[in-house]
Amino acid sequence: MKKVLLLCMAVISLISTSACSDDDNSNNGGGNNTTAGFTWRENDPNGTINQAASATFTSQFNTLIAKKADGSTLFEINLSGSSAAAYTLTSSGANMFTYTGENPFFVAESGTVTITSNANNKISGSYEAFRTGNGLTRLYGTFTDVPVN
Repeated sequence: MKKVLLLCMAVISLISTSACSDDDNSNNGGGNNTTAGFTWRENDPNGTINQAASATFTSQFNTLIAKKADGSTLFEINLSGSSAAAYTLTSSGANMFTYTGENPFFVAESGTVTITSNANNKISGSYEAFRTGNGLTRLYGTFTDVPVN
């Protein structure tokens, strides 16, 4: 009887500890670069990390969209390709970067989007976007394991 009870307790213990998981693949952004999602910093590459509620990359248009919790677009990044490479940003042309969190919108005049990986229906990389003027003039960020559609 003791052996049966001990075996039952061992099985219950094993089941209860294996039911917990540390899921680093959520698409909620986050403060560290290994968590899936879209993050950005305003004006300071070492400043406060902000995160989008969701992000997707559409391969048909080579467009990365990051959204707020209400579903409205926060960032739209249009690129000339989706391969691992550095893409130079301009205010018009094939590689454009728009942030809608500013009024008027932040449209990058220069900068770079670097795709470091596009595999297994996930895309990752980083960016830095710049414009002239007052207020918000620089954005820095990452996109990690963003789903590719």
